[in-house]
Amino acid sequence: MAKQTGSIKLKGTIGDINYYKSNNDGHLARAAGGGFQKGSMHKESMVRTLENATEFGRCSKTKRVFRIALAPFLCVRKDGELHGRMMQLFTQIKDLDLVNSRGNRCVGRGVETPSGIQLLDSFAFTPSCIISEVLAASLHYDFDSRTLSVTNFDIKNVDFPAGATHMALTLGLLHFDFDTLGYQLKNSVPLYIGKDYSATSFEMQTDLPEMEGTAVAVLGVKFYQKLESTYYLFKSANAVGVEVLGVKGLTALKTSFHN
Repeated sequence: MAKQTGSIKLKGTIGDINYYKSNNDGHLARAAGGGFQKGSMHKESMVRTLENATEFGRCSKTKRVFRIALAPFLCVRKDGELHGRMMQLFTQIKDLDLVNSRGNRCVGRGVETPSGIQLLDSFAFTPSCIISEVLAASLHYDFDSRTLSVTNFDIKNVDFPAGATHMALTLGLLHFDFDTLGYQLKNSVPLYIGKDYSATSFEMQTDLPEMEGTAVAVLGVKFYQKLESTYYLFKSANAVGVEVLGVKGLTALKTSFHN
């Protein structure tokens, strides 16, 4: 990029050079061909670009609201890579929309497909803290009773971060409307488990969200160090985890609750 220094200030394109004025840097010049030109938005070559931009914006908005919906589980520590990974997830789900034409495809139609549900179900929000691996136990979630059953549990098999004395498990059930972007999250009371925990099984349960939507069951874990009567939260990547326990589409959810 070059800056014009002569007394004649040019504007527009001459040959291979585009002259323009910047609010901050004055009159500048650059190689022609970059950006949108007046009238180019209607060219056939630009249709695909506009379609992609529209769908990207829609996915970005859906991702942002979905992340806010799970804020109680995700807000403990900042993960600079989570945005990109979630955008990739929702873009892949959007691509499964076979109802709408290109440019109008959305996450809501994609998540109605078995493949869309599988993508969301298998997504790792916290790849450095996979809860099923941390607990080293059998986990089963039942959507009808909204209950998580943990069996074959042995506290000695739990991989506590160095210095941690306790972990807290929280069960969540999110109902998310991918069309209106409305949502409601119901959480259980946290279950605190210390290194002296002796039970080999336990259950957790949540209330039923009052709005309809795709159901996403999640389990969160946080590790603490207890000093006297105070719990000090760890915020390292291996000390805070969120895992999807299951995803149930709206149609299947209605059938399940009405039977």
